[in-house]
Amino acid sequence: MRCSTCGAELPPGAIFCPNCGTRAPEPSSAGVPTTLASQPQGRPLDPAPPLAMPPPEGQAGPYAPYPPQGYYAPPQPANSTAAIVSLVFGILAWTVLPFIGALVAVIAGHMARNEIRRSGGQLSGDGLAVAGMIMGYAQIVLGVLVVCFIVAIGVLTLLGSRVAP
Repeated sequence: MRCSTCGAELPPGAIFCPNCGTRAPEPSSAGVPTTLASQPQGRPLDPAPPLAMPPPEGQAGPYAPYPPQGYYAPPQPANSTAAIVSLVFGILAWTVLPFIGALVAVIAGHMARNEIRRSGGQLSGDGLAVAGMIMGYAQIVLGVLVVCFIVAIGVLTLLGSRVAP
């Protein structure tokens, strides 16, 4: 059997043409043409037109309607482990580890951003690192404000007790 699009010889039992990716015609049983009654339910008689891909760079002319067999999307870069640590400790800083979690989040966030920049696109997770750093810095600022407030109250209390007769 031959492919109706490119004319290549199809191996027995092939569903798609290995050359161009077009769906191979189904063999009719005992030379009887395929009719509507012999089509499986829920499947259209005529397949939809194939999606076209642009020709490879530097080549012109006809091109395959489907990606070649074995084509996969390029892998996504992995997230930096330090970025994940920064985000987790940023969350922990607001729940169970107020000061230590914030310090770890900020330090790990800076380490992650440097690691991501040096990786040359092999690592991702810059947003995770920034989110962890923001939560860490916000927790540190809040902690410093609380300590300053407590110290101010203590100082005012001491001054108030000395001024009062």
